[in-house]
Order: sequence, then structure tokens, then C-alpha cells
Amino acid sequence: MKFRQALKTLDFKQITSLIGWFLKHPLFMTATFLATYRTFRISQKHFPNIHWKHNKANAFRHAIWNVLIAKKAATFSSDDEKVLQWTKTITDWHEDFSPNVELARKMDLHNNLVGRLWYPKLKSKSVDEVTEFLIQKSEEAIQVTEVSEIVENDKMVYLGEVF
Repeated sequence: MKFRQALKTLDFKQITSLIGWFLKHPLFMTATFLATYRTFRISQKHFPNIHWKHNKANAFRHAIWNVLIAKKAATFSSDDEKVLQWTKTITDWHEDFSPNVELARKMDLHNNLVGRLWYPKLKSKSVDEVTEFLIQKSEEAIQVTEVSEIVENDKMVYLGEVF
């Protein structure tokens, strides 16, 4: 799925919610859109047409998405706590709107967290360096079959279909 196709899947409630976010936080929303577009491009380049499955490529996409949102938002605020709170808020919002079974939702939320946990180490790195680092970390992702197996740490998780 391409970025434009993903936008087309939004319903009226989601679109109005995004507009509301944009009106309240125009700079952070701009950062979020730019980071989301970049995430799609990077994910498609490295994992063409497979990063939508519940695999390691999907874990990578969620982690890098959070790092890139935080990196872009940091251009508008030097307060890392505020940047990371924004990143959590907007990515949690996305998961609330995404129809997913509970295990897949928890996986996505966890991989979002992993990106935010790695952000302090990666914030001064180039996007290429971030990409390579997170690809390596995604290769170490842990397969889970139950929500109880997802523990809060810096390891990505996936459900199946390795790559």
C-alpha cells in the first residue's frame, strides 16, 4: 500500500480528527506527515509490499515511524519529553483508529514504544543510519503468539512471516 492509498482509507471521523490535531498542533502535525511519508518510502524500499503483514518488516516500520516522527518534531521543540509525548499520542491515536485484532494492536503499540525507546540514541543520527540500525534490530525481533509474551523492552516483536 502506498502513502496516498493509505490516506484514502481514512473515513470522515478520522479525517476530521486529523484536521483537529492539525489545528491544535500544526508544527507537530507537519512533522508527523513528513515522517509518515518518509517511513512509507523507506519501508517500501527495504521491504517492498510486505511491511503491511504482521512480520519483522512491519515491526521495523512501526519503530522507524516513531523515531522519524520524534526527529522531525524535534525540529520544532528541543524538549525531548514533549517530542516523545507527542509521538506517543499521535501513534496511539493511529492504533485506536486502525481495525486490528488485539494481539496485532499490542504488537504495533509495542514496536511504536521500541522506536521511542531508541530515539535518544538515534536522534543525532542520519536517517540512513537510523534505517540501518533498525533493520538490524528488526532481524533480532521476537516472534510472539500471545499478548502475555509482549514485555516492555527494546526488542521488536512480530506475529509471523519473517520477511
